[in-house]
This record gives sequence, C-alpha cells and structure tokens, in this order.
Amino acid sequence: MKSMLASMAVLMFCAAPAAAAEFPKTGSAEYDTYYVDTVVAQFDSGAGTGAIVDTTGITRNVKGEGPFHDMSVRCLRQQTLVGEEFHLNGSCVETDKDGDNVFTTFDDKNHYLMGGTGKYKGITGTIPYTVVEIHETVGGRPANIVNHKATWEIK
Repeated sequence: MKSMLASMAVLMFCAAPAAAAEFPKTGSAEYDTYYVDTVVAQFDSGAGTGAIVDTTGITRNVKGEGPFHDMSVRCLRQQTLVGEEFHLNGSCVETDKDGDNVFTTFDDKNHYLMGGTGKYKGITGTIPYTVVEIHETVGGRPANIVNHKATWEIK
C-alpha cells in the first residue's frame, strides 16, 4: 500500500509541471477578450483629438478551453481622431494562470505576438481582430468584446 501511494505521489509530482508547461509550438486559436477602458489623458485641439487609454480585461477561447483561455489582459493604447479618421496603436500583456505572459503590440488591423515568458518564450504571430462595442459600465467606462483569430509559432 505504501509503495502504491508513493508511486501515485511520484506520478502526480512529475505530471503536474509537464502539463502546466505544455503549449503548442505552432497553431491557431480564436478567442474573445472582454475589455473595459479607462481614459488616462485626452485632449481636443479643435483640429483633432488624442487620448491615452488603459484597457483591462480577460480572454476566453471560444471553445471554452485551449490556447489563450482564461488570461488576464492589460493594454495601453494611443488613439487619434482627425475628422472621420480614427487610428490607434499600443501594446498589451496577457498573463495565464501559471504567471507566464505574452507581449503583443497592435495597430488598427492586427495584434502582433512579440514574445513572452515561460511557455510563450519566442512566440511570434499575427492576430487579426474585430471590435464590438457592447455598453458602458456603471461609471460610464466603455466595455468591448474583441474577437481574435490568432496564428503563432514559437522558435
């Protein structure tokens, strides 16, 4: 009985780190990020407006599991509106339950996987996205869902 318990303990001890560290070296995933925006600074020159926005949220893989599921997200973005032309760019860090993170940058069309820590070290890829404005939160902060279609490679 003792040897069986000892064997089970060894298996559990050895299996846990391997399961936590596994992440596909290449792949694709679709995930939604639920964001809330906080405007940090803004101005209106009369000819155009600019703002710095701190955005926080969580990701959910549309399958309910797998890559980019249940990650916290924090982004900083700079946005400009001149006439009818709106542009934005910024950077984000997405952190998983193990504490490993992915660093991305983004522009008007895509997020770009720029690297990460732990299982995401060396990750690169392009992630087209679409934004759906859903409502304002209590206090008037905008809330959005951003759908991502990620493909990546880890070198």
